[in-house]
Amino acid sequence: MTTKTSNPKGEKGFCILPFIHLSTRTDGSMQICCHANSSSTENNRQPGCNRKDDGSIVNLKVDKAESYWNSDYMRSVRMDMINGKYPRACLQCYKEEKLGYKSKRLWENEEWENRINFDDILNKVDAQGSMPYGIHYVDMKLGNKCDLACVMCNPADSTKWIPDHNKLISSSSEELNKEIYWNKSEAGGYNWWKKNKTYWSDIYEQLHNLKHIYIIGGEPTINNEFKTFLQYCVDNNYAKDIELRFNTNGQNEDNELKELYKSFKHVLVHLSMDGIEQRYEYIRYPGTWDKQLNVLNYWDNMPDNVTVDIDCTVQALNVLHLPKFIKWKMEQGFNRLNIKRFAGTIGMHLLWTPNFLQINNLPYEIKQQAINDLLELKEYLGPIKMEKYKKIDAVINKLKEKEFNIPMLVEYLNNMDKIRGTSWKDTFPELISMQKN
Repeated sequence: MTTKTSNPKGEKGFCILPFIHLSTRTDGSMQICCHANSSSTENNRQPGCNRKDDGSIVNLKVDKAESYWNSDYMRSVRMDMINGKYPRACLQCYKEEKLGYKSKRLWENEEWENRINFDDILNKVDAQGSMPYGIHYVDMKLGNKCDLACVMCNPADSTKWIPDHNKLISSSSEELNKEIYWNKSEAGGYNWWKKNKTYWSDIYEQLHNLKHIYIIGGEPTINNEFKTFLQYCVDNNYAKDIELRFNTNGQNEDNELKELYKSFKHVLVHLSMDGIEQRYEYIRYPGTWDKQLNVLNYWDNMPDNVTVDIDCTVQALNVLHLPKFIKWKMEQGFNRLNIKRFAGTIGMHLLWTPNFLQINNLPYEIKQQAINDLLELKEYLGPIKMEKYKKIDAVINKLKEKEFNIPMLVEYLNNMDKIRGTSWKDTFPELISMQKN
């Protein structure tokens, strides 16, 4: 057994997830975590996916997770973590930390330090990085079925995106097409959990050990398997010991699901929302602001064991709008939304893909305006709130990075407007100077 001790604070790049966690992509590919593949580069695609000895990706449509829990890939990642090295697949977290941002790695270490003993886990790892199969945490992406087609999304994560993607590919430059590439046949389909007859029985066998379940989409709340799985956990008396977490665009008001949430130890809902009024409608296409206002009342009246956070994907289109969005949220008088976390403001995470929508891919003068507005927001919030809410500093640091392809961003938005009948110039007039670059 390894003699290394745990590093729960993450000073040397350690992350607990490869030791306790099973994660899938929407196509069933087994990965280290949901952030790992955002570390992709042009020459290193899908670095976070677990691989077989022949280099092919492990996919739970046909493979059993237990059979590849100790693959060469997984053992290598674990040993890198134990020895203070930085796995290539984890680049996104390390980049965020350099910006002063609490990455998923740091957040997960902090959360799991309160749930399990890290040394007990690491003492089960042998000198080659192998360990017994027994997951405490499962992160499932139950396909790409979704009722929105957000401007920064893609068909791998939203069925609603597929028609627009087909049109976009036919009208875009070769350079842009490389960035938005998607091939359905390569993905192999998105109903992977239906094709693998043993997948659910394998998960059910682990429920006695599971402490945390994280479900993403697509949109989980319109997926029948989401409800069926929660019902199974409730009916078989597992829910009371499990913390449930899921992402949602919030459009679906389902009172049957609301009733199921009551049975879980705790539920954390990440309610995705990237702006207000016409900016919301452009980014969260084809959502409407009127409907969003209505559903917020549903999410603001959840059972006592449910925490709901409005989470914003910070990107080139909304970074100038962040102060207004945050102030709007704080003025609404919500009973539950973001009250316990983020000092009553909003949750934020930086967009990394597609690359051209990153917040530093903007003209200098726009980024300077965004920085000045965010500095004013810090003054508005005051030192007490800012002590709890340091992500604004990370956004400012990211804005200081150099732009890399503004013409590609403009081409993308122009092409999307032709397809959708929208207008980025009317919706985001503050960004019109991008055309000059």
